[in-house]
Amino acid sequence: MSNIIRFTYYRRIQISFLLLILLPTIVVSYINFTVTQSNVKEKIRLSNEALVGLVAKDITKMIDGLTYASNHFVQDITVQDELRRFMNMKRIETSADYFTYQKIKSILSVSVANSMNTDMLMYVVNNEGFIVISTESVALNYADILRQWEDIKPRIHPEKPNMIQWLGTVKTGSDQQQEYMVSRVLTADHETLGTLVMVIPDKYFNKLFQQIQSGMLALYDIQGDKIAGHAGVSLDAEDNLNGNIRNEIRIEKSGWKLVYETPKQEVVGEISRSFYISLLLIIPCFIIFILISIFVAGRLYRPIRELKKGVKEFGNGNRSIRFQTKGQDEISHLAETLNTMLDQINQLIADIEQEQEQNKVMELQALFSQIRPHFLLNTLNSIKCNLVLDNDIVHSQKIDSLMSLLRAYMKFNEPSTLKSECKLLAHYADIMKMRNDIPLEFSVDIPKETEDFQIPKLLLQPLVENAFVHGFEEDIEQPWIKVSAERKDQELLISISDNGVGLEDERMQDMNEWLQQPKQEPSSSYKSIGLNNVLQRLRMTYGPYASMSLNANAYGGLTVWLRIPIQTESGSEAPKNPLVDEGKLC
Repeated sequence: MSNIIRFTYYRRIQISFLLLILLPTIVVSYINFTVTQSNVKEKIRLSNEALVGLVAKDITKMIDGLTYASNHFVQDITVQDELRRFMNMKRIETSADYFTYQKIKSILSVSVANSMNTDMLMYVVNNEGFIVISTESVALNYADILRQWEDIKPRIHPEKPNMIQWLGTVKTGSDQQQEYMVSRVLTADHETLGTLVMVIPDKYFNKLFQQIQSGMLALYDIQGDKIAGHAGVSLDAEDNLNGNIRNEIRIEKSGWKLVYETPKQEVVGEISRSFYISLLLIIPCFIIFILISIFVAGRLYRPIRELKKGVKEFGNGNRSIRFQTKGQDEISHLAETLNTMLDQINQLIADIEQEQEQNKVMELQALFSQIRPHFLLNTLNSIKCNLVLDNDIVHSQKIDSLMSLLRAYMKFNEPSTLKSECKLLAHYADIMKMRNDIPLEFSVDIPKETEDFQIPKLLLQPLVENAFVHGFEEDIEQPWIKVSAERKDQELLISISDNGVGLEDERMQDMNEWLQQPKQEPSSSYKSIGLNNVLQRLRMTYGPYASMSLNANAYGGLTVWLRIPIQTESGSEAPKNPLVDEGKLC
């Protein structure tokens, strides 16, 4: 201490400046760094809490859907009667067995639709081990489902009837996809009717978790086993050695735990980098300042006092504080450096807040877009169920036809088969008969070898629509529409015929000439957007050799012919639609 006192006046000024400026600046910067880091973490934690709540709410809705679907089997007397007829069935041997099988399958399909989870699979296993599956459009075959049943059978407690049992995960199929299993033992009058199994595939959780752009999500069941999510997220908070921001929520109805972690580096990495860069800039400036302070010590007193005052205000939470940068001396450079650091910190906080808000909005938009298309279908399906329960078969069939058309419109860009397209046309004709009050007979005649031929979805619907709109403008006795197909050489011929009012010869000739060159306008005033749409889709799918023509038939009506080449340019047959055979999962 005596040596310091014997220093010259300027040396003592240098030491004083060092103690009063450099050290406080570093300390305040560090305090600001830690306070800013803590505030950012807290804001992100609160934002993540809301985000986890949204995901948990979605999972809770899915669990409610499972509970509602399973209650249908327990509480509906009609369903119990069907299960009694099915409980000891070993195979389908009679027509009554087949109708029972189809009835249970229809009930399963309705239950899946009511669960609002189209990715879910349901099946019922009776006392003889015979299985009825809700849908046949899943990736699993019957052998996979049998192996799956054998895996979960020991986990089921028969002594706990009419109670949802959470069985954990199993790996199913050739790709060893992980699926979560839920079961419910079905009883009535102390009699075991079978077991309802509900399968939640891994892709449901993947789609749910992929909506979150940042952070890591994981879902654990009540036994502590991971259901789905990121491998780096642990069940216990003590295992979070990296200091990640962690949010947990317990889903009460199932006992599951949803854990969301945001890596610490993503949150405070930029703040830390700015802090250390600022230190690297500040320290050299102070070294230079010390070297020249002997000559300018007298002029530095006032800027130092202002700088000290500003640092204190910033340390007290005044984020709008900025230092004046007059002149070109070291204090001015220091002030500029501190201002830059403060601007970067404030901008970083604003960017993080804006990003979290945008992620929340995008999450809500994704949830709403997922709900909108299925809300109408689920509502129609509920109406259909009520009509079936009231034995109103006619209107329930109309609702079923309308739902089939809506599903087709939602999946317009997906390919279809000739057989599926004809089924869809039957639904369309059913609706048009009711709408136009026409006692029309609709028939389909396609050979079995052409059923699986792949065509664009809704390709034939405009042609049938033209028959309704233009062919039956006048009252026709016993009206009918017929769809037929045949394979001739290397072409598939499809015809749509009716016994309507037909078309004048001159107009038919004009239309056929126009169909050969559809880019030109027809010579008459008669135009058809539907015909042009069908022809353009034909040629875009099968090439320039696909064609369409109009012909009068012997019944006074009109026949539309579609010619589709079966061979590709290489000479091989066009690939068939790889649909699952409807009988394989029975």
